[in-house]
Amino acid sequence: MRFRFRAALLTLWCVALPAGAAPGFPLRVTDDAGTAVALAAPPSRIVSLTLPTDEMLTDLVDLSRLQAVTYLSMDAAVSNVAGRVAPVPHKLDLNVEEILSLSPDLVLVADWNDAGAVAQLRAAGVPVYLIKSAVTVASIEQKIARLALLTGEQDRGRAMIQRMESRLAAVARAVADIPADRRLSVIDYATWGSAQGRGSSWDEMLRCAGLVDAAGSLAADEWGQVPLSREKLLEMDPQVLVLPGWVYNNPGGAAAFYQRITRDPSLRGLQAVKAGRVYMMPERLKSATSQYFADAVEWLARTAYPGILK
Repeated sequence: MRFRFRAALLTLWCVALPAGAAPGFPLRVTDDAGTAVALAAPPSRIVSLTLPTDEMLTDLVDLSRLQAVTYLSMDAAVSNVAGRVAPVPHKLDLNVEEILSLSPDLVLVADWNDAGAVAQLRAAGVPVYLIKSAVTVASIEQKIARLALLTGEQDRGRAMIQRMESRLAAVARAVADIPADRRLSVIDYATWGSAQGRGSSWDEMLRCAGLVDAAGSLAADEWGQVPLSREKLLEMDPQVLVLPGWVYNNPGGAAAFYQRITRDPSLRGLQAVKAGRVYMMPERLKSATSQYFADAVEWLARTAYPGILK
């Protein structure tokens, strides 16, 4: 897979480097919403308010540089770094007063965070960098590269991207000999009766794992969701059915949904059910849009094609 780190830095603009400054700083960049962000020095009091940046930063910087990560980062059901972020002093949601009390020198937010709260942080003089959701390998790598730039950890960023690309390339080689007409079709079926289609990170995961998104040809909403009735699911008849491994605020919800689907008489005719190819995928992998995307691709390839990966 082509290495994209250099291309990810094309929008960088650096100001003149004064004597004694860290290499690359002062730094001025534009975030994913087009807002200029200036950093006088490598940030040492970082607040991360998105789970993907929590995960990226744990490999990019020493944890001593993190003042706060999201409260979700401690939940092993949805976080790939739950066992690593315990030393970070604070686990937050977007609370302006609490964030300001930490005197951060960089705050990372998502495009879905409350715009009013983000504006308050900026008005208080805090450098806030907004990151839009990544749905492709290329965009995940761009986010890693940009965070590496912001934190002055370009070498670590390059190493992270290289590891991710090496692992994805290994999966690509393993599935390369599977003919197009022998690649298994997959649907992820949510508890509310929908799948993810074209333009979603799920669609990209399946492609990287040598699988076919059975819902990939259907019109999706802005979040990549495709509503699916039971009748439509039967009509599409996927060879693999991936069910949630976690349901928000319902500890037993995923297991109950699995039993309901696999025991439903109306769904016994599905290829996936007949072949025993119905799986619950860990949510921390299924929703990964960080370097852990590679873990998700490996899980899918191993699950759908047992023995294909060494």
